[in-house]
Amino acid sequence: MSKQLINQYYNQRDNLKRVGVTNEMAIKQPFDNLLLNLASAKHYVYATEVTIKNENGKNVRPDGILMNELRIHKGYVESKDTNDTLDEEINKKLYKDGYPKTNIIFQDSIFAVLFQNGVEISRIEMADADKLEKILNQFINYKPDYIEKFDEALHKFKEDIPTIVETLRNTISEEFKTNKKFVTASEDFFEMCQKEINPQITKDDIREMIIQHILTEDLFKSVFDESDFHHENNIASQLESLVNTFMSRSVRQNQLGELGHYYKTLNAQAALVSDHHEKQKFLKVVYENFYKVYNPKGADKLGVVYTPNEIVRFMVKSTDYLLQKHFNKGLADKNVHILDPATGTGTFITDIIDYIPSQYIEHKYKHEIFANEVAILPYYVANLNIEYTYKQKMGKYLEFPNSCFVDTLDNIDGLAYDGKQHNMFGFSSENAERIKRQNEQKISVIIGNPPYNANQANFNDFNKNREYKNVDDRIKQTYIKYSNAQKTKVYDPFARFYRWASDRVDVNGIIAFVTNNAFVHKKTFDGFRKSIELEFDFCYIIDLGGDVREISGKDGISIGEEHTVFGLGAMVGIAIMFLVKTKEKLNDKCQIKYIHPCDIRATRIEKFEWLSAIQSFNQIAFEAINPDKNNNWINKQENDFDDLLPLLEKKSKNVLFQLSSLGVSTNRDSWVIDIDKKDLSNKAKFLSDTFNSSVSKNNIDEDIKWSRDLKNKFDRKLKSKFDKNKIVNIDFRPYSKYYYYSEKFFSDVLTQNHFDFFGQNLSYENKLICVVIEPQIPFVTLSTKSIINMHYGGRQTQIFAQFRYDQEGNRHDNITDWGLSQFTSHYQNTKITKEDIFYYTYAVLHNPEYRKKYELNLKREFPRLPFYDNFFKWVSWGKQLMELHINYETVAPFELQVIDNTNIVKDKNYKLKVKLKADKAQGVIAIDEHTHILGVPESAWLYKLGNRSALEWVLDQYKEKKYTDKTIAEKFNTYRFADYKNHVIDLLKKVCTVSVETMKIIEEMNK
Repeated sequence: MSKQLINQYYNQRDNLKRVGVTNEMAIKQPFDNLLLNLASAKHYVYATEVTIKNENGKNVRPDGILMNELRIHKGYVESKDTNDTLDEEINKKLYKDGYPKTNIIFQDSIFAVLFQNGVEISRIEMADADKLEKILNQFINYKPDYIEKFDEALHKFKEDIPTIVETLRNTISEEFKTNKKFVTASEDFFEMCQKEINPQITKDDIREMIIQHILTEDLFKSVFDESDFHHENNIASQLESLVNTFMSRSVRQNQLGELGHYYKTLNAQAALVSDHHEKQKFLKVVYENFYKVYNPKGADKLGVVYTPNEIVRFMVKSTDYLLQKHFNKGLADKNVHILDPATGTGTFITDIIDYIPSQYIEHKYKHEIFANEVAILPYYVANLNIEYTYKQKMGKYLEFPNSCFVDTLDNIDGLAYDGKQHNMFGFSSENAERIKRQNEQKISVIIGNPPYNANQANFNDFNKNREYKNVDDRIKQTYIKYSNAQKTKVYDPFARFYRWASDRVDVNGIIAFVTNNAFVHKKTFDGFRKSIELEFDFCYIIDLGGDVREISGKDGISIGEEHTVFGLGAMVGIAIMFLVKTKEKLNDKCQIKYIHPCDIRATRIEKFEWLSAIQSFNQIAFEAINPDKNNNWINKQENDFDDLLPLLEKKSKNVLFQLSSLGVSTNRDSWVIDIDKKDLSNKAKFLSDTFNSSVSKNNIDEDIKWSRDLKNKFDRKLKSKFDKNKIVNIDFRPYSKYYYYSEKFFSDVLTQNHFDFFGQNLSYENKLICVVIEPQIPFVTLSTKSIINMHYGGRQTQIFAQFRYDQEGNRHDNITDWGLSQFTSHYQNTKITKEDIFYYTYAVLHNPEYRKKYELNLKREFPRLPFYDNFFKWVSWGKQLMELHINYETVAPFELQVIDNTNIVKDKNYKLKVKLKADKAQGVIAIDEHTHILGVPESAWLYKLGNRSALEWVLDQYKEKKYTDKTIAEKFNTYRFADYKNHVIDLLKKVCTVSVETMKIIEEMNK
């Protein structure tokens, strides 16, 4: 890769020389591009023209700085044009100007010279690609001593923080019991927080605020040299008073002594940074790493991923342009009030301060710029960041008077919609006054990057995003009201912030958010899109893509972290949307403009380059969007799908199936689902006993998996009753049967529909058609005779059952009479039965022509059925397919060759390395290092369920997995592949038969 990049460098350099450009910039730019790409490949940062302080405190400005992922300087670059004498420039920079000597490379496009620790290490002719590659590797891979020390400090910090935090927690818990002065002060602060910040805040949250406060004082001294912040900021000073009731300065220093080396190392690096933009970037990286080490659960909840500066500046400039275009005003004008509702570390506000001319900024800063933050640590950082930026711009310090410590989604007093309930604070403090002052303003611009972590993986972390009654009610009245999706889940934080902002922004105003791009195309957000059309006059969307889960692996496309805007922090698609609301309502309907400006394979750097290259918003070549009747904005498909027979439709009774349901969602699969019945029984009993013990002790035992639903049962003092007879079969994934402990108590979504399909003990006979409707993967359908897991097909899986049972156990067809009448009428044949229709449905859903014609529809809507000629031929195909798929365990095994050489292993204690990998091109499956299956026919791989073949589903399900649940890993992780090896080989042979026979039937359909 480096040779390819070097050749690109040569071409770019030579093209400039060819047209007579030889000045320093022409020499510099190609070399900068080369280093930028080389650095990016190693997840490093390469920044140009950044002012730093040398060891004497003097400002110097290298042409380029190489930094590691923590923005610690690794090396420096100086480029000189060919009119300069390179050695003279080297001597001047190193010995007169005081440039760093640790790791610096000089180049003039002819020669490159590398110095490390003040010594010339290498001098090469740049025309020699091998030597150029070598010197660049020496430069990039060099690790200065101070980085070694920083890495050691960071490693020790990660080791020490949990112990220190636990000690502080225990100390504070004891103070709550014994220190009356502390208890009184904390109760006052707790009351203030409940009224002003979050009504559901707990005393444990207060404790965490105190700990973060204690830990951050030295951090801020290190980065900002702000020793008085903890005493002057309105919230920080209250927490400081709390701390002083139980902890003296000497005690504090002793308890935090272990962290001193980390803070000292940070301070040394911060001292190098004089450019305040770079200081902000450094701060963000320090903050993110600090917060993720201190509180990874909190970081997960709040989506601690902050916005790249390229996006922030683009959004600020574009918002200013749109204000001018639609309202003949700008961000700098008076009475243009600006709010960042989820400010994080204050990135947007600091950029706005930078952007607005200095003659206007003092008034804006004091009266018209507002920022909200709900977590104490980013709130602190935002204040410091904003005040520091103001001081850098204006040459004087001024406290930022409009930062509010508040959960924006709870702050509804400023919203404008009918029937709103007011939420008067009834509490007087500086923070409350700030919130009230903000709520009294007409907000012209709401801008920012709201968090978008909808559901955390583990409620044991007490990180599940809570409900917001007022905002959620507004979502029901709008986004859900206008949705035709069967399951509408639009309570993601970013959707909540859009709802809040839409009600809060002035009648002449703009919302500018960067968020998950799910709202652009997902069926779930059809009501959201309709609401945007109804409430706004103009909508501009810049879709930056990057959804790794949706795109990678599809059509041979491979994308990863480097293609996502936020890197590993958010591997989802990202879009910037500007919404403009006008009082005059100039348009009959909202004008929607859309662009996906970059190639689907574009890297993060390329996306940033596109954004940075936009000099004016009006140069963006938007596409005009005309929504279809289903509120789709993109990927519209013009066909007759709406005229077909619906299997299920949210707002109609004229459907084929009377009942439908998703599979079972337990929210604790590893506890209540297992391949081994005895192991499952042991786990389920432990789960039941531990929960009951928690209720008896009134203390949550985190040894088991909690969820909001189970926590509600705990609060109601309900108890479980373990019953081994509730262990039933479940189809967990395609061609993978497991056991399921079906006590309703421990399954968050085990509904009446499931009992209607399988009886009160989930034991009645039935047949299911299962489908997956999901934009990220191809349409999936499969049939089973057991209850299924919600993610049976790899994503949420919908059930259409042949039968339903009443309370007395009587069986009824689930196909409706209306559906039967449609078929008998169309085919003029009264002998058609509901069973025939069930098989016909299954056949049609396998038809390649049907899937191709309605591909986009099947990514967002439940299937609809066409009437094909030769009805009973389709019935026959459907019946054959269903018998194959349901009875896969009894079909004849395919004649595959098994090569098993495990007998060569003489050590009885040696554990074979499990492979379970497929080589489709060779028709080989590696079972373990000494066992292979040969002769898998090509057609077997063609039978796919989503992105995987049926065979690959089996291979995936039988791999040994590492459990993240600590209790499961320590007490119940008994699965060993060796115990199931022969079963898996036999199963693969049978699934191979199923796959080959399925493809034969599908080929008949093609004819």
